[in-house]
Amino acid sequence: MNHESICEVCGASLKPGASICPDCGWDLTVAATQPMRRSLAATIVSAGLRVVFYGLLVLIPVLGFMRLQSTGPGPDLETTLRWMVFGDDGRAAELVTIHRAHEISLAASRFALRELESLDFQKDNWADALHPFATIHIRGWIPMIFMGADTGMAPTSVKEFYEVRKIDGWNNPYSVTSQTFAFDHSWENDPEITADLEAGLRVNFFRMGVPDFEDGEWMRLALRSAGPDGTMNTADDLVFTSYMQVGLTIRLQLDQSQIKREIEVAYTTGKHFFRLEGNHHTLLDARQLAEFRAETIS
Repeated sequence: MNHESICEVCGASLKPGASICPDCGWDLTVAATQPMRRSLAATIVSAGLRVVFYGLLVLIPVLGFMRLQSTGPGPDLETTLRWMVFGDDGRAAELVTIHRAHEISLAASRFALRELESLDFQKDNWADALHPFATIHIRGWIPMIFMGADTGMAPTSVKEFYEVRKIDGWNNPYSVTSQTFAFDHSWENDPEITADLEAGLRVNFFRMGVPDFEDGEWMRLALRSAGPDGTMNTADDLVFTSYMQVGLTIRLQLDQSQIKREIEVAYTTGKHFFRLEGNHHTLLDARQLAEFRAETIS
């Protein structure tokens, strides 16, 4: 039994057995052997959708990796994937902030050792004065991994950890205060110094230490970052406090080679005692992010 059919072109109803559409003239017998060709516009749209789809398949991992270079990997895969998509909620900016403060203190320590005086941080050019004393110039870049043969080889994303700059990771200026004191025990009545000693000071990334304030002249350097909100003296401020000796007291019982070695070590490492306040991450986290950036670029 013949059934009524529908024209594929215009949708008109066709009588049973009809091979020609009375409305548009489409020949159904041709359609059976030679299907209707899509229009040029439909072809372009279809091709465009394919380009967009396959382009996204390639572009999304690339953009995610580029984002990961800035944020660094998280402690687990879920965090890493979330950071790749949404960012790290200021993690990288905080790590740059605390590491840069550490580098400023190291440079100030080297300056005080070589010049036998503390730097005047009230001058506008203090960053320029400390620039030659930055770790990246003294030891090469990424000293935790290797000594770079050429400081200029360091990529910009890594240099920002090791160069002395006035601004923090959020591109806001540090608030800097400094004071010097001698071994006359006057520091014992200073509430800031006694509070720092009670809270504990670090001598490096892994070890605590206690400065010998009886040994020569010292400087206390405090670097405050306004944090994510860009406003000073709020709950999210980050404070880096450092104590460094001005010059180096030479003990008479040491021979010349020992004295030279002690000075070289103090100058190379930038000897100081420090503490951090208001941070969610550590200096070791910051160093690892710098390593990650160097490894993914090289």
